[in-house]
Amino acid sequence: MRAYREKIKRPHLYQLRELALAFTFCGGFIDAYTFTERGGTLAAGQTGNIIFFGTDIAKHNLPGLTTKIATFLAYILGLIVVTTIALKVKSKYKRIFCILPIMFISLVVGFVPTSVPNVFVVPFLAFGIAMQTIAFNKIEGLGYRNTVSTGNLQKAVIAWTKYFVNHDSSQTRAASNYLLLVISFICGAIVSALLDNYCGIHTIWIAASLLVIINFCYGLMVYHRDNFYPGEKL
Repeated sequence: MRAYREKIKRPHLYQLRELALAFTFCGGFIDAYTFTERGGTLAAGQTGNIIFFGTDIAKHNLPGLTTKIATFLAYILGLIVVTTIALKVKSKYKRIFCILPIMFISLVVGFVPTSVPNVFVVPFLAFGIAMQTIAFNKIEGLGYRNTVSTGNLQKAVIAWTKYFVNHDSSQTRAASNYLLLVISFICGAIVSALLDNYCGIHTIWIAASLLVIINFCYGLMVYHRDNFYPGEKL
């Protein structure tokens, strides 16, 4: 109990390392799922979708082209919605509300057969995951993305290089956090791909379950923080 109280006493609960790693695992998990089961489109990796978009144009793949355009636009809409919530909503629980879309969408998608065109599936996931990545965008004060890996990898390498070359011990926290984020994303993608062999389209229910647990735990911490340490930054 004492350790728990010390944890929730930290400033900015949403920046806890455990939350960042859990969300990043889910980000890798969902991207691997949509790529494997939903037509080779990424719900979060819009850079990849742009590349696939060019390939679809070259190969005259109209269905794939439509899905990637819709996914890209849905991702943008998700960013707009979550930014608006951040600016207008004052509730201490607003980050919980930002996770609800991806949580419920992931649950519903697991019921949708592959016969349904991907344009009616992946964009909804992109919308929800865009809200997730902005609502939880820092790990212990450091900016990161829980749905892509390139930026985190770059920051990890830079931080470790500064540590080893300049013997700058102040870089170890950032280096360790970013490295763990990269590993977490990779693990999410691997686990998703492995489970897909057994669960197929229902694989995403694992991500939905994890998001329910994460959201519940974060909500509980916010509630306890508000009661034990009212007025502290969440």
